[in-house]
Amino acid sequence: MWDSLFGYGMQSGVGIFGLLFIVLLGTAVWGVRWVMAMNNEREKRYISVIEQQSESLRELNEIQKDVQEIKEDLKEYLYKKRD
Repeated sequence: MWDSLFGYGMQSGVGIFGLLFIVLLGTAVWGVRWVMAMNNEREKRYISVIEQQSESLRELNEIQKDVQEIKEDLKEYLYKKRD
């Protein structure tokens, strides 16, 4: 990549500042692509974490319902035992 940029700069006769601008532009483009790739990877990890948390919350909700049923059954049992 850098060789082709330097080659283009030398052949077109843009001078040292033109060559530096081309290098700066190439670095900026490469940097943006790298940042976008990192953002995509991070987004995938975030989605994975969110999915895991939502599954855990579903399981927790089921456990909470089961505990509530057990409490109700225990209350009924204890109330009947008193009578």
